[in-house]
Amino acid sequence: METQIFEGTFAEVQEQLSALPPMPDVRLRLVVTELESLTIPPAKPFTPTEFRNGVPLLPRRELQEPITLELVKRLSEHAA
Repeated sequence: METQIFEGTFAEVQEQLSALPPMPDVRLRLVVTELESLTIPPAKPFTPTEFRNGVPLLPRRELQEPITLELVKRLSEHAA
C-alpha cells in the first residue's frame, strides 16, 4: 500500500478513511495533527519519490559543501 495523506475537517477525513478498501489484516499508522497549531503553514503534502523496504525516504538536503573526508576531519578537530 502506498502512503496516503488525508487533509480536511474531522468529518472529511473520516469519509476518506471510510472510502479505503477493507484491509482487516493490514497494520496502519495514523498521525493526527491540527493544522492551525502548526507554526509553519503546510506548503504541500509530502509525497515521497523513493521507498526502501516499503518505507518512504526523505528528500536529500541541499548542502553548501559536499561531505568529504576532509570535512569530517575538520569537524571532528573542531569538536574536540
